[in-house]
Order: sequence, then structure tokens, then C-alpha cells
Amino acid sequence: MKNSFFVTTPIYYSNAVPHIGHAYASFLADTIARYERFSGHPVKFSTGVDENSQKIIESATAQDMGIMDYADMMASKHRAIWDGIDITYTDFIRTTEPRHHAFVQEMLDRSYKNGDIYEWVYEGKYCIGCESFKKDSDLIQMKDGKKVASGWELRCPEHPNKPITELKEKNYFFRLSKYEDRLLEFYKEHPDFIFPANRYNEVKEFVKGGLEDFSVSRETNRFGIPLPFDPSQVTYVWYDALFNYLTVCQWEEEKWWPSRKNNAEVLHIVGKDIIRFHAIYWPAMLWSAGYEIPTHILTTGYFTIDGQKMSKTIGNVIDPVEYIQQYSRDALLLYLFQAFPIGEDGDFDREQALLIYNAKLANSLGNLLHRFTTLVGKDGGNVSGVQSEIDVAPLVEAYQREMQKYDLRSALQIVFAFVDSLNLYLAEKEPWKIKGDDEESRAKRAQILFSVGIGLRMVGLLLFPFFTEKMSLLLDRIGTPLDPEKTLDGYIAEFISVFHVKEVGEPLYTRFDIE
Repeated sequence: MKNSFFVTTPIYYSNAVPHIGHAYASFLADTIARYERFSGHPVKFSTGVDENSQKIIESATAQDMGIMDYADMMASKHRAIWDGIDITYTDFIRTTEPRHHAFVQEMLDRSYKNGDIYEWVYEGKYCIGCESFKKDSDLIQMKDGKKVASGWELRCPEHPNKPITELKEKNYFFRLSKYEDRLLEFYKEHPDFIFPANRYNEVKEFVKGGLEDFSVSRETNRFGIPLPFDPSQVTYVWYDALFNYLTVCQWEEEKWWPSRKNNAEVLHIVGKDIIRFHAIYWPAMLWSAGYEIPTHILTTGYFTIDGQKMSKTIGNVIDPVEYIQQYSRDALLLYLFQAFPIGEDGDFDREQALLIYNAKLANSLGNLLHRFTTLVGKDGGNVSGVQSEIDVAPLVEAYQREMQKYDLRSALQIVFAFVDSLNLYLAEKEPWKIKGDDEESRAKRAQILFSVGIGLRMVGLLLFPFFTEKMSLLLDRIGTPLDPEKTLDGYIAEFISVFHVKEVGEPLYTRFDIE
């Protein structure tokens, strides 16, 4: 039994409004948080914005705004997006907050005093888009906006439209190389530290290639957190940003952060472009400051939209709030989770998103509920039994196995396959053809409908973390409403003897017309 569960999204750069790719990471974190709460675990869920960066200075200047005025405006927009798509975060962190500044300075001081931070002069290449220093091997050759073999301008593959900056300045560096062997030993002992496995292998091989110390400060920047041992420099953005996860745990670290004394679990959800920072830099920084490291890191891939890269110029960036207002939260979440294996890149096909919604929610599940409530209503509104013909135990076992691995896509596939089997069972048994009001006929119909009811109830419970509002309605419709005092395991173990249907009601999900 976990003592606590702490899940985080990345803290998103505050110079742009979140789009559907950011929503994907936030939906993952939110659904996992809902599942853990439903399982009876104390849950902390943080998200927020990364504000101490060169990007925000440039964006504020471009809009002729003060830096903090711009930061306040963008933080409000980020909150509005997450509130608009019902993300149930418990803490929203801004890296300009005093609590974060003080904590980061304390961590810097710890590492400095134990010899892990030292002064040096850096000369090399820097990508403003990534907010990170680059080696030539990290860059690609570009000509006229296209990748070429050699001899042209070096660009960052993540930000090919931004020029690489040449820097020479006094910096303070963190002794990442000191932790190379310890990291490799940790990866060996914890092969489930990073999901999916291909990202784990990528990180491990990178560390095997040798680690270089990295800068934790900038001499030329003035907006950020000053070093406690040299106020003429500010903390380099990644060192500052990563500690946000601990900032939100202050005063309750013993509850939320893993240690030898507790059984706390921490899950970071990050994009594949920042996995090295989280799986290499972050553990070493934590060890240096005297902390244990997170339990798991889950990586996500990149999205294209209808086969094209997301771009404001093209006009194909999807606002998740607008999408939900036009269609529904469930439609968006279902497609994001079903279309893309965890950690892989994928294309958001607008038409396919609606087809999947219609097939799985409106047709398969919605029609099953409608048929069940209609048939029970015709038999007086009640159906009872003592033994279901449908065994839900394998369903529950498979679902929980996938959820515990954070494979939400597989968990959904298992449940919807079960819904299909319920529809098939009902079609084969044809209870509507069992006529008559005699005891034998009623008993045959009751056995079939009771079995479907047991299956439907379990579907509603297992899909509750994904589609909370609609599954609450489904469980109400079949006469087994949720009790906030019960956990998922409590519901699974509970014996149900009767389903009571008051009304058929409107369709659970309305089909969308596709032109």
C-alpha cells in the first residue's frame, strides 16, 4: 500500500499558451491521479509554468510589457486552460514565486558546500529554444530550412528556426560526471524507472557514452534566481526548473517525496525532448542535495495534426478548451489515449478522433447501456440475481495490471474489448425474444440482464478515472451510484444483488455527424 502518490506534469514554458500536445501530458497525469485517488491513496498533483527563462524576456519585450506583468498574464492563461479541461491539479507552481527562489538557493548552497558546484569559463554553443548548451554532435546542418549533409549552418534539431548562439562566459558548473557510475548502477537496479523501455535504453546508452559537467548559472542573464554564493550570476534555467517538483512538497517532504522511511511514489510525466534532463541531471542533483530520486518517469512523444507539424503559421494548432467546447472532453481524451502508444509520436487526425468516439462511446458503450436500461424497464425496472454468467475477474486483473504500469492505452483497450463482449453476449442471448410473464421466462431474462448489469457496473467503475462525469451517470442509471467513502477495491469486492432502473434517460453519448 502506497503511503502517498505524487504525480507531476512538466512545468510548461510560459511564453506560449498550451496546445493539444501539452493537454496530452496533463490528461495522462490527471487520469492517473484520479485512478490513484479512487484506489484510496493520498494524491498530490502539480503542474505549473517555467518563468525564469530567456524566452519570457523576449516575449515580454516583443509585446512591450514588463516581465512580471507578462508572466502574470501567461500564468493566468495556463490556469484557465487546465481549469477549462478539468485537470484536477492540487498545486500550480510558478518559478518566480518566493517559495521557489528560497528553496532553489538552499539546494544550490548544499551542492556548492559539498563540492559538486565549481567555477569555470564556458565557451561553446547555446540553444535559446532548449535553454541548454549544445555540443556539435547534438546539432544538425541546415540550408534554406532543410537538413543537409554538411557544410552549412548548425541548428538545434528541436528548434531549427532559431540560430545557435556562441557563448563565452564565466559560469558555475555541476559535477555531473561524478555521478556517472552511480546512475548506471541505479538504472540496472531499476529497469522500470523510465517508461517506455526504448527511452530507458536511450538514456542508459547516453550515460554509457560518458557524462560532462553542466552549467548551473548564467553570467549575462539578470532575470532569475541569484546564486547564494555569487549574486552576480543567476541560476541556469534547468537547475532552477527541475527543483519545482520539490518546491511544492516543502513542509511535507516526508509524506510526498520518497525516502528510506516511507513508501511514497513519485511519477514525472515529461516529453521525450526533456527526458535526459529528468533522468540524468535531476537524479544527480537530488543525490547531491541529499534527496532520494523519483520512482518513475513516463515520457510522451510529439504530435502532428492531420499529417502536418503544429504551427501557428499554418493555423493548425488545436486549442484543447475550444475542442472540448465543440465536441467533448471524453472525445478528446479517448482519442489521445487510444491513437498513440505511450512515448511514441503520432498524428492527430480530426476525422479519426470523431470516428473512434462514435464507435467506442456512442455506439458500443452508449447503446449497450440504452438496451440494458430499456429491457430492465420493460421488466418492471428491477433485475436481480445471485450469480453472473459473465466473469469480471479477468477484466479487473488485466486492467489493474496495465494501470499500475501507467499504460492507459492498454487499459482502455481491455475495457472496450470487454464492452464489445457484453454486446455480443446480449445479441446472442436475445432476451427480447424470451416472451411471457411466467416465472421461467422472467428468470431467463433476469439471468441475462443481471449478467449484463454486473459487466456494465464494472465497466463504469474501471472507466471512472477516464470519463468521470459520464461514468457516474452510467452507474446512477443502473441503480448502483457511487459512494465517496468507497475505494475501487471496495467496489470490486462488493456483492451486487439487484439493479434498479428508474428511467432510460437521454443517450449517454451523442453521436457526431462526420462530413
